[in-house]
Amino acid sequence: MTPLILVVGFLGSGKTTFLKNLMPALALAELRPTLLINDYQNARVDAAQFQDLTEEVKALSGDCVCCGSRDELFSFLQDFQHAPGRVMIVETNGTTDSANLIESLALDPALKKFSLPIQLSIIDGKRWQKRFWHNALEREQAKTASHLYISRKDSIAPDRVQAVESSLIEHAVRGTYTDPVAFAMELATVAACIDSERDGFAAPLAHAHEHHEEANHHFSSCEIPLPPLVDRQRFSEWISRLPEEVIRAKGLVVFKDEPEEFFVFQKVDASDDVQFFPVGKSPRIQTPLILLIGPQLPQEALNQSIGELNSNASV
Repeated sequence: MTPLILVVGFLGSGKTTFLKNLMPALALAELRPTLLINDYQNARVDAAQFQDLTEEVKALSGDCVCCGSRDELFSFLQDFQHAPGRVMIVETNGTTDSANLIESLALDPALKKFSLPIQLSIIDGKRWQKRFWHNALEREQAKTASHLYISRKDSIAPDRVQAVESSLIEHAVRGTYTDPVAFAMELATVAACIDSERDGFAAPLAHAHEHHEEANHHFSSCEIPLPPLVDRQRFSEWISRLPEEVIRAKGLVVFKDEPEEFFVFQKVDASDDVQFFPVGKSPRIQTPLILLIGPQLPQEALNQSIGELNSNASV
């Protein structure tokens, strides 16, 4: 299993600069990164800057990888040659819907040899929340991140840095602050955990992330199996009590009153009701599961709470 890293940030936030500093740090950590760059016009120009910094770099110019360039991204990931010490890093373009991209990557059965996505968000110290009608997108890109880096600190006043940090807290952004060297060290530990499990490539991703949780890493998503059949009312009540760290929940469930029908469910935030969509008897994914998106997810507590869905559990 290979660590899959998403580097997200609004247009011009400093993603490429961060990655230029990250690549040498990864080399010192004896990791072999593959870098996939997505941008509307400049992907090939940016990719040329990394030719001497990593052994493999690919450019995806055009639409965002969460929509128009999605097939090209997934095709590249499906053909990836997994090996110990390798890391896949996707630099997304500035308008990426990070939650949608995490969902797509995590729920694709063809990508199970990758870890669930780990998201790093680059926060533009100068321009944070100065995007006018794009402020909401910038906030959403930060909310789903497990790791944060504030760029341009050397060119802004300390009180501006403090104001940005306060704003992130105000908007419930919970990622852990990092820098290129610290992030490389964390990825080295994650890769070591994965390599220790390498004989079990087919192991469920939830198991792999339980292993990483012991190493004190904060993931931006986790996947947990659900019981084969659940009570509809019990499930709706359970999902309504998910902790506030969960920004989005999505998955597949089968109800006792309709045992022949699979339902996709989605809950966007704590204030919204869960939505259910019937998908027939033979969807692409046929294992009941829940994908949770949000930084610093309390996975142990979430795993334990699944017991509430058992038929003999009390709510």
